[in-house]
Amino acid sequence: GQTGHLQKDCKKNTAASTSGQADKKPGASGRVFAIAEDHATKTS
Repeated sequence: GQTGHLQKDCKKNTAASTSGQADKKPGASGRVFAIAEDHATKTS
């Protein structure tokens, strides 16, 4: 239970960071973030 909760917090922080970078590199950041999200979904 706690691990999953920490992962959600981590994703929220990552999303916020990626959002800031997306203004500069929408293609690269968006692609990497999408891959990370897809990997996380398959892992859990």
